[in-house]
Amino acid sequence: MATTEQSNDTVIAEAFMQTAAASALAGVRIGHGGPFGASIVREGVVIACAHNMVLHHCDPTRHAEMNAIKQACESIGSHDLSDCELYTTCEPCPMCWGAVQWSRLGKVYLGVDRDTAAKYGFDDKIFYDEVGEKAGAYGLSRYGYIKDTSELADGKVKAEPKRVHKNMVEIYDGVLQEGTASLFTNPLVNRTFRRRFASASGERLSEAFKEMFDGSPKAGEIRRPMLPPPAQMDQHESFMKLAVAAAEKGARTGKSKEREPFGAVIVKDGKVIAEAHNTVLHSRDATATAEVNVIRSAAAALGTHNLEGCDLYTTSHPDLMSLGAVLWARISHVYCGVTQQLAAQCGFEDGLLHFKDLLESEGKGGRSNGNVEVVEGISKDECEAVFKEWSDRNGIIY
Repeated sequence: MATTEQSNDTVIAEAFMQTAAASALAGVRIGHGGPFGASIVREGVVIACAHNMVLHHCDPTRHAEMNAIKQACESIGSHDLSDCELYTTCEPCPMCWGAVQWSRLGKVYLGVDRDTAAKYGFDDKIFYDEVGEKAGAYGLSRYGYIKDTSELADGKVKAEPKRVHKNMVEIYDGVLQEGTASLFTNPLVNRTFRRRFASASGERLSEAFKEMFDGSPKAGEIRRPMLPPPAQMDQHESFMKLAVAAAEKGARTGKSKEREPFGAVIVKDGKVIAEAHNTVLHSRDATATAEVNVIRSAAAALGTHNLEGCDLYTTSHPDLMSLGAVLWARISHVYCGVTQQLAAQCGFEDGLLHFKDLLESEGKGGRSNGNVEVVEGISKDECEAVFKEWSDRNGIIY
C-alpha cells in the first residue's frame, strides 16, 4: 500500500511531466518535429521546458532532451545539472542518454518507453543493437519508417508505418593517428593529462589507466581496425589536419573544460562544410561536444537535418551522445584519429564509460545504470496521447 509521501511524490512527478507533455503537444501542433517533450526541474522549479525541433531548425540534434539540457545549462550558467531532474515524455534515444550522462543529471522520469514509440514509427532499437557492436571499426545501420498508404473499403486512406533502410555509416580508424595521438599525450595541450599523470604518482596512475582501458582484443576476439584505402589516405589526412587544428584552437582559447583535444570537420563532395571543437565550458552547454557542434553547423550551412553524403573527420571516436548524433544526421562515413580507449588512457574515460553503462546496465536501454536514478511510467496516458495526435496528423518521421 502506497504511503502518503509516495502518493505526494507521484502527484508532483505527474505535474512536472504534464509540462513536458504540453510542450510536446504544442510542438506537434506547430509542426516543429516529433512527438517528444522534456522539462528540467531544479529545487521544485521548472528551469527548462522544450520539445523536439528537428524539422523546425533543420538540425538532427534538436531532440527534446537535448534542447531542454541546453536550455537548462544556459539558465543556471553551468554545464553541470547534477542538482536537477529530467522529465521526458518518452525513453531517450542513445544520443539523449549520452547527454543525460554528460550533464550529470541525477534523476530521470519517463513517460512511455521505446516500445510505445516504436508503435508509432519511432524505432530506436537498431541504435541500441548497433552500439553493442562497437569495436575498433564498425558499421551502423540506420533504419526508419515511411508511411505506407492503402485505401480502405469506405474510400478512406490508411497510413501504416513501413520500415525502410536509410543508410550505413562506415567508421574508419587511424587517420593521421600519430599526429592526432600527440594531442592527447602532450601535457602542454591536454591539461587533463598533465593534471592527472604528470607527477611521479601520476605515472603509476597512468599505467593503471592503460591497463584498465586496454583496447587489445580479448581471448578469442578478433578486432581489426578498419583503415581507409591507402590511395585516399593523403586526402583523408589533409582533412584530419583541419580537425586537429580545430582541436588545437579550442585548447588554445580555453573554450573547453580543460583544453580537451577534440576537434571535428564535416566534408561534402571534397569541400569542408563546417569545423568545430568542444565548447562545453565556453557555451555552458553539456551537449556541446566537437561532433555535435560540427553537425549543428553543417546542418545550418546546408539547411537540412539530413547530412547523408557527408563525411565526418574527428580526432577521437565519437562518444555515445555524439555517435547518436551521427546516426540521426545520417552521415555516411566517419574518420577517426584515435579510439575511445586511447582517449580514456589519456584522462577522458567518461566517453567510454557512457558506452559501458548503456551496454551493461540492467533493464532496457541502460535505464538503471547506477549513475542515474530512473522512474518509469509517469503520466503514460497523457504522453502516449501526444503520439496519437501526431499520428492522426500524419506526422513526419525524419
